[in-house]
Amino acid sequence: LAVIISSSMVTRQIIKVSARAFVSPVTGGGGSSSGSAAKSGGNPVTIFSPSSPSTKLTPEFRSRLAQTCTWESVVVEPCQDDLTVSQFSFFMPSGEEVSFCAHAAIGGCSFLANKTSLMSPDGDPSLQYSNGDEHEITFIAAQERHQKYSAFVRGKEAELFMGCEHYESECDENGSSLSHFLEEIGLNEDDIDHNAKTTFLNSSVARSKTLIPVKSADRLHAATAPTNATKFQKMCESIDSTGLYLYDSSSTMNIECRQFPKSSGYAEDPATGIAAGALVASLHRRLVEGDGIRDSSTTVLQGTAMRRPSQIKVKIDDYTTTSSSSMSNPTHKGNVNISYAGLVAFDHVSYLDDTELL
Repeated sequence: LAVIISSSMVTRQIIKVSARAFVSPVTGGGGSSSGSAAKSGGNPVTIFSPSSPSTKLTPEFRSRLAQTCTWESVVVEPCQDDLTVSQFSFFMPSGEEVSFCAHAAIGGCSFLANKTSLMSPDGDPSLQYSNGDEHEITFIAAQERHQKYSAFVRGKEAELFMGCEHYESECDENGSSLSHFLEEIGLNEDDIDHNAKTTFLNSSVARSKTLIPVKSADRLHAATAPTNATKFQKMCESIDSTGLYLYDSSSTMNIECRQFPKSSGYAEDPATGIAAGALVASLHRRLVEGDGIRDSSTTVLQGTAMRRPSQIKVKIDDYTTTSSSSMSNPTHKGNVNISYAGLVAFDHVSYLDDTELL
């Protein structure tokens, strides 16, 4: 008999885990340094999960859970259609459900692999990790139930594998221009690498991000986050983008990046899996077309300017073009096998207090 949970029910029904995904290995989550950086590196995510597999959550309750957070969250539940996999529901702090969130998925998989260690035998919260054995986690995203995702987790390390479609399109010429965006983030045209083939290009492996190649890491970190959130959101919407993804085009293997999201409730993101995936897919596509390279690995560094250093290892095993750009149709579509790897740090584990939902 399933128990339908609403916000009026008692505590100890929902496990709540505060975690950080894609933590830099030298600044916490298993690294060697200490201090504030060790406690802030990576992208925060809150993981919610019913303590009993028979507990069934309503969509409204999941959204209420998400609204208690100041960053993205994921609700991890058994899949009702296939009990061999889990269902992940991804949310923004506003309570809006989204199709996918890479760092939240990494956090959810790490939670499932380490769950027995995180919770002591008597049910009290702990902050222990499982041993070094590898755990395979399979899940579906609640809004894309047709596709299964898999991840391998070993202690604090997790790697997520997914096959997806990659889209590229030119930014709408009737929308805000590159120069207008640069004014909003404190840069100018001289800072931009106009020789790169990804300048002011929308790229997506889940949600569209606008790529902006910057000539150096120094100029990249000189950018300032937009201060007028409403104006910036409208600008992004005018070019069908969910945010700007700036990257240091002078590097090819360890690439410093920054993301200014369209409307996430914060001005900058310390680690953005789907943006990193979109960037690497676009760069890889040009390697395929130029040199015939079929697989590549790139380390994306993000959060440096925020003093929240993060690291995402992105690997592409295969890329197949399904439709190409033309003068009349400046878009590109391809199929890509991509993986995201990084460290996850658990900061706090508790049972939900009902007062958080009042």
